This record gives sequence, structure tokens and C-alpha cells, in this order.
Amino acid sequence: MAASLMLACVPRSEHPVQSAVPVAAPGDWLERWLAAFNDARASTYPDFVKAHIPTLVPYLDDDLGLREATGGFTLLRREQTAPGQVTAWVRDRNWERFSKVVLSIGDGRIDDLSFLGAPPPDDFAIRRLGEHEALTQLRQKLRVEAAANRFSGAVLVAKDGVVLLREAYCSRDVEKGLAATPATRFCIGSMGKMFTAVAVLQLVQNGRLRLTDTVASLLPAHPDTALARQVTVQHLLTHTGGTGDFFGADYDAHAAELHTPSDFIRLFGTRQAAFPPGLRWGYSNFGFILLGAIVEQVSGLAWDVYLERNVFRTAGMSSTSPLASAGNTALPYTGAARTGLKPLPFYVGLPAGGGYSTIDDLHRFGTALREARLLDARHLAMLTTANVQAGNAQWSLGLRVAVRNGEAWYGHGGSAPGVNADFAIYPQSGYEVIVLANRGHPHAFNVADFIGTRLPRVNR
Repeated sequence: MAASLMLACVPRSEHPVQSAVPVAAPGDWLERWLAAFNDARASTYPDFVKAHIPTLVPYLDDDLGLREATGGFTLLRREQTAPGQVTAWVRDRNWERFSKVVLSIGDGRIDDLSFLGAPPPDDFAIRRLGEHEALTQLRQKLRVEAAANRFSGAVLVAKDGVVLLREAYCSRDVEKGLAATPATRFCIGSMGKMFTAVAVLQLVQNGRLRLTDTVASLLPAHPDTALARQVTVQHLLTHTGGTGDFFGADYDAHAAELHTPSDFIRLFGTRQAAFPPGLRWGYSNFGFILLGAIVEQVSGLAWDVYLERNVFRTAGMSSTSPLASAGNTALPYTGAARTGLKPLPFYVGLPAGGGYSTIDDLHRFGTALREARLLDARHLAMLTTANVQAGNAQWSLGLRVAVRNGEAWYGHGGSAPGVNADFAIYPQSGYEVIVLANRGHPHAFNVADFIGTRLPRVNR
């Protein structure tokens, strides 16, 4: 049985549950939560969540996977950021990732808890290495993590199109004892948005679509709303249309009926914009569903057929598709090895992501971009040049544009229960890093960040 992919975080507490826990200051709750999260005993954290944060029980397996990947957190500092709210800045014990943990404290209980990304402290630095030394350290780190069953996936590093490292670790199917290989297909989550963005820009390049076209002008069947009349193709590509997400009670109730962009528009198309289009950045899965519908309307082809003919076939990506297939495909797993990994159903791809690919196919995609086989130079620049501020990073017409240890990169990630993926191209140095994992965030991100911060900077 297939499942539709969760491409973004869902609010973790909508109905706070009363608890008999004695009243405690926000800082006390932080200390208790962190002690439970870092406890090496398998039952400590689950017991704490069930007793004190019952609204988070549905997400417990995800948190256990996070704990295993990070090795727990080292507390750097904390601050009461609002009445009844405490924010902690932490660092992974196993990696160099920094995060913010925000606890909302109610009357004798923890109402909610969220994990957010955070930049490194100003005094934190990683020394860049020579290429051979950086790759050697990566291999050593991957072997340590895989031996402890903390990384399961595939990794590729290339420079100017030449593959320097191509390896895979752990299992694609734990129950059957099947090992992952470099040719294993993994769910790539929201990374699939890259393909939809390329499809849209191809239609712009061919004169069949304009970035200023509105949803209403392109999709006659879309309900006549202010959102449809105001949101443009450019808004959708840059996540500035206020089109929001579709996960929640309505999605859960109708998930089995949602197969095509038109299905999503029938259910969610009457909504109003979450904020005035163009006002700010707000990551939107529904926006890329609308882009998929636009590709269908303009091209006359189903969105996945268009991608197959005009993106995957052109780039030589024979192992990439919206659906999982029998054979060498990795099952997604949530939970942790210590407390029990739990296989999840295969996800179904959408224009917003969730398809399947390999590190080799994604490398072919990067090569096809670099060689201007998918887009000409002008439209490739549109795809890869930042023009919108997006938190600690920026956004182009379809890609995330950010900096790792002083070096700019563009690409996309993907995350869902049992899924984590990271694709990054460093245009100045020519390096390309692709990491796919069948465990949740931050399993792939940590690996990509580890090597991305160590590879040498090259002045061309």
C-alpha cells in the first residue's frame, strides 16, 4: 500500500492535554526534557514524552530517529524567549549541526516542542582540507556511523562532473537483510521540486508560459479566488505566493482520493492566501501542486509524463520516477535501531516531491544542468540565482541557495518520516554532493554538511 508523502512539518500540538505534573519553571522543563532526550536507556525518552508531552506521542518515532542520528544534544545556551516559552541553542554530539529547541510550557505541562535550524556560533569554525584528506575523513566518518547503524543510505561526491566517491551503507530492507548499494533507489522527498521547477522554466524558455502569468489565467478549472487572480508563476516558484500547505485533517480524511494535481485543487482550491502574494517567503507544497497542474495545462501532458520525456530522458535518468518499483528500492524507516526500526509504506510522488531516484541519476541531472541540456544559460541562471530571502538562506526560481563554511551552493533537500535527501552544487569550486538516506532528517543533511564544509575552496 502506498502513502502520500509528508513534505513539510505538521504542527505537533493542536489540542494541549492537561497533565498532573507539578508546576515548574520553563528552564526546569528544558533541563528535564534534555536529560530524558540524552539518556542512553531506550525507554527513558518514550516514557517522558508519554507522561509529560502526550501531544507528541505520534511523532515519537521521528524523535527517536533524530536522537540516534545526533547522538543527543549538547546545550550551548538557553533563553526565555516569551512568557511560558524557553529556547535552547544546542549542538549535535555526533556532528557539527546546530539547532534551536523551542519548548512551550503550559500550566504544569509542556504544550509543544519544536526543532529549528540554527546557524553556527560566530566563534565556530571548521578548517577546510585538501580534497584527498576531506574525502578520507568522510569515508572514516561514514564507516563509524554505519557501524553503529546511525546512517543508512548512499553518497556521491563529484568535481566538474568526475565522480570522486560513490558508496552506500547499511540496508535497503532490514527484514530481508538486503544491503543498500550505490544503485539503490531512495525516496527523495521535496528534492523532486527541482524537476518541476525545471519543467516550468522549460515552458517559459519555449515561450509557452510567462513568469507573470497568474494561476487564474492558466488554470480555467481553478476556483475563482483572490489567490488564483493574484498569485503568479514566479510567486509559486519562489514560495512567495502565500499558497501554504495541504497537510492536516482534510488531507488525512481524503488522502486516498488524492492522486493528481486536479484532485488537490478540487479539495484545497477555494482557500485564501496565507499572506499577500509577494509579501514574504513561506515554503509551500500546495504551490508546487499548482505548478504541476500548470505544466499539465500548458503542455497537454500529465506532469509525470512531461518530466519523463523532457527532464529524465534528456538527462539520462532511467532510474527516476514518481513511484517506487520492485527491485533495488530502499524502504523508508522511522524510529531508531536501538528502540526498533519501523518500515513505512512506499510514498507516492507528486509535483511537490516524493518520487524515487539514485545518486547516479541525480548526478546525471546535475551534469545535464551544467551542460545546458535542460535549460539554456539564461534560464539556468534563473533556476540557480537567489532573489528571495528565506530565513537563513535564499531562494531562486525553484532552488535553495545558501552558504556552507563560506562557499555558496544551490540545490534542494527532502525530508519526511523515513526519508532524508540532500543535493548541493558548489558552482565556484565545481563540487557536487548528493546524499540519500532511508531514515529521517538529519541523516542525509549531516553527511552533506560534513563534507561540504571540508572540501577545498577553489579559485577559478
